[in-house]
Amino acid sequence: MKRILCFALILLLSLSIFGCASVGNKTLPNEEPPQHNQQNSKSDEEIIAGLVKDFGSKLQAVSLQTPKDIVNKSMQENYSSLVSPTLLVKWQSDPLNAPGRMVSSPWPDRIEILTINKTPEKIYEVKGEIIEITSTEKVNGGIAAKRPITLVVEKIENHWLINDATLGDYEKTGSIVGQDLN
Repeated sequence: MKRILCFALILLLSLSIFGCASVGNKTLPNEEPPQHNQQNSKSDEEIIAGLVKDFGSKLQAVSLQTPKDIVNKSMQENYSSLVSPTLLVKWQSDPLNAPGRMVSSPWPDRIEILTINKTPEKIYEVKGEIIEITSTEKVNGGIAAKRPITLVVEKIENHWLINDATLGDYEKTGSIVGQDLN
């Protein structure tokens, strides 16, 4: 009986050690695989679409009306992994011409991609619309305002980054009390 108990204990310890060793090399269910593995399995256009969507989700976190040191820090925290250092510096020096949150309501919710085009220089031009919402649209759906945006995405130091952006004029899409969108 003593031998069986010792054997069971050794077997249990062996399985525990083996299980721990093999988990170290695998991605856990809630973790994303490393970026280089994603880039190998996705096309450039899929990676760029993901980059633009990530950027669009960060726009509301950057309030462009705050003091310069706060907006610079916010841009650094939210945009630095998505845009080139050159573009980040440009926006930090002129935040009112950068994408982000201009007023408390409406606020940018996302970027809807309209087209992704590759240029002969292996640069991608992404045309889309910044979709802005208020608490009403958040609950009921819809769009309070939209604004065209064109992004230039380039591979810089082996990473796709937004290297330029052109913002268009707001288009009227809904009624926003007290704000003229033109």
